[in-house]
Amino acid sequence: MLAGWTFLNVGVAWAYIGAFILFEFWLLRALAAAGKGLVAVGEAPYHFSEAEADLIRRYRFYFTYPARARLASSVLAALGLTALVLAPWLTYKQAFLQAIVIGVNLFAIARLTRAVAPLMALRIAAARADREALRLLEAHDPAWSKIRAGNEPPRESQ
Repeated sequence: MLAGWTFLNVGVAWAYIGAFILFEFWLLRALAAAGKGLVAVGEAPYHFSEAEADLIRRYRFYFTYPARARLASSVLAALGLTALVLAPWLTYKQAFLQAIVIGVNLFAIARLTRAVAPLMALRIAAARADREALRLLEAHDPAWSKIRAGNEPPRESQ
């Protein structure tokens, strides 16, 4: 909504900038709070392999809070798309400082998107013959199936 108002009034660009800065700082705190500690290999209830544990350690927020990660990636996508439109518009309107700040923020959006939605970045790297990305990508589905199985309540035998 703020991006739309920015088209009508260039002064609203500062409110848009403030909003995305607040969101990105919140997301950075959430990523840091999720941690990057070691993940147990071969221990119950998940019995992760080495590759799966490495994947989960790298993308802890994505595996710990999948719903938050999905919502955050949607907001980051919206920020990226609006930035691609707003930066040229603000340049045309000669609001150069706001255009530069919004344009440079695309680098932060890209970095945060890789942290909260790693599959696309891993697929692109694997397509470029990055062996590490291919190893992590292969561990993704087995890791999720182990997480789902480990989080299921035990079935009672009758």
